[in-house]
Amino acid sequence: MVWFSFHGGHSGEFCRHAKDTLSAVVERAIARGFSHYGLSEHAPRFRKEDLLGFEADLTPDDLVATFARYAETATRLRDLFADRIALFVGFETERLPPDRWAQAMREVRASAAFDYIVGSVHDIDGRVIDSSAEQTGEICEDLGGREAMQRAYFRALADLVATLKPEVVGHIDLIRKFDAPIVEFSPAVFREIERVLEVAKDAGSALDVNCGAFRRGLGPVYPLPSILSRARAMGLRVTLGDDSHGVASVGVGLDASLAAITAAGFSRISYLSREAGKVVWRDAAIEDVLAGVPR
Repeated sequence: MVWFSFHGGHSGEFCRHAKDTLSAVVERAIARGFSHYGLSEHAPRFRKEDLLGFEADLTPDDLVATFARYAETATRLRDLFADRIALFVGFETERLPPDRWAQAMREVRASAAFDYIVGSVHDIDGRVIDSSAEQTGEICEDLGGREAMQRAYFRALADLVATLKPEVVGHIDLIRKFDAPIVEFSPAVFREIERVLEVAKDAGSALDVNCGAFRRGLGPVYPLPSILSRARAMGLRVTLGDDSHGVASVGVGLDASLAAITAAGFSRISYLSREAGKVVWRDAAIEDVLAGVPR
């Protein structure tokens, strides 16, 4: 039996908008029956203007130092708990700084023995789109409307996936966070979404079926059913992500992710495995995953 998540594991020890220690998060994952669990702390941001409101007392150097401590702690825990859970140490990308994000993210990946990365976009041209409804609304107005903003977001995500080739594509339709519940994207926007799916397939990436939106009351899991159905038709992998930000959210809401995957017609779900010293994708039949879900 396998039970897994590969987007989450944020902790208050290394992330201002999370709670608890990283070791407590891992202990909770073990207690909740996970066989495989990914830690994907946010990559540091390197410009003062990219710090969030609750980070006003910090500097970019502070974030870099904190992230280095995360990498050291996570790799230590990976070894410490190896006989109880298969931990995978990664990080969640940023598309920042806007003028050299690709180089910055490659340098972050090379800075430690990471197993994987979650390719996520949280901004459009340096302006964060998931921090507050007000800020997202201002970006929407400045870009000429919701459709223009959505297209810009998906173009940025396609660019990031094509460039970095992440193992996991994070919350692909995060741009709808403050629109929930949303019925559907327009045909023009959906063409941009299909481009993301194309480059994700070429990269061998798996889509993060992320329950964070559902758990917070922000509509269905990421991605919407129409995107999941298209991903299945195109032959993409999908995996699970609890987007946990502390002990209380470890594994919470993944039943909704499983339901969405099943409804989209997938027969198998992918998970990372460590074999002969390499990290590889393996697939599990959806009925086997469902049978192993802790009750």
